[in-house]
Amino acid sequence: MTDKETKRPPDDEEDLGISRLPLCREPWENFYILRRGIMPCCYGNPIIGRMSEFAETWNSPKLQEIRRYLSQRKLSPYCLESLGCPIVQRVLAEKSKGSSAQAISPPRRPYILRLINRIFFGIPKKIWVGLKKQ
Repeated sequence: MTDKETKRPPDDEEDLGISRLPLCREPWENFYILRRGIMPCCYGNPIIGRMSEFAETWNSPKLQEIRRYLSQRKLSPYCLESLGCPIVQRVLAEKSKGSSAQAISPPRRPYILRLINRIFFGIPKKIWVGLKKQ
């Protein structure tokens, strides 16, 4: 049977758009204004602007650069300086394992397994992860 006969979407459409999401959405959704300065995320280390300049900093070139990298599913130089971030840690761990460059794609499971997991509210995945740990 082909994909058309089973009415199943091709592999490119099975990720439900996850591969098109930015690596991190924090710089689009939040803004951390502290006395010491402004940061694009809670793990941010270098200050990108002064507290009194919050309106100008929201679309500053530095923040636009961070967003551009993240929208391409890559880490910006700013993010690479923020080693406390769990996303940075995950990407660096993937790179050390010898996977592809900085672009991270979500793991792919067969369609039927994802469907079964969704029908049973994620319980099969929890069981599988528990068995893998043993």
